Amino acid sequence: MRNPDYLAEELLDLYGTTGHGRYLVEAEKIFAADEPDVRRFPMIRYRFGAYERLDDTLALLRSRDMIRITGTKVGGKVMETDFLVMPVAVQSADRFEKDFPALKWYARRASLVAEVAAGRGGAALKKRQYEQADYAETEMGGLIPPITARVLARLEALKQTA
Repeated sequence: MRNPDYLAEELLDLYGTTGHGRYLVEAEKIFAADEPDVRRFPMIRYRFGAYERLDDTLALLRSRDMIRITGTKVGGKVMETDFLVMPVAVQSADRFEKDFPALKWYARRASLVAEVAAGRGGAALKKRQYEQADYAETEMGGLIPPITARVLARLEALKQTA
């Protein structure tokens, strides 16, 4: 969601492996709506992939009991963190979508991202990220660069052969 051009690249890969035209259409919609420019929310590359401190955002959700944070510790070291979405968050999201229809974009996009992830866990998705040369070659602590021009060129080439 934060790097629409990377999502478009994944959609083009899915189109290439499945032949389902819907993936080509979804990638085209990303560029038609100027999402790589309008909706990009940069992240930095850190030791374990894309990184952002979540404390401030999660504190707001936690203070309103929209999430609960649990997990597993072994010997004082966090092994797993789980973020539980509470009923009040679901109710609020439903109300926000009803009151502000433009917010439906986030639900549709989250569904598309989940479809692209295809049930893969964090380690598999991180591995996939590092298969992108632009991503893998980003300096530690540097902003993950856009790949808009390359993906747009690939989309145009695929549209001509479709």
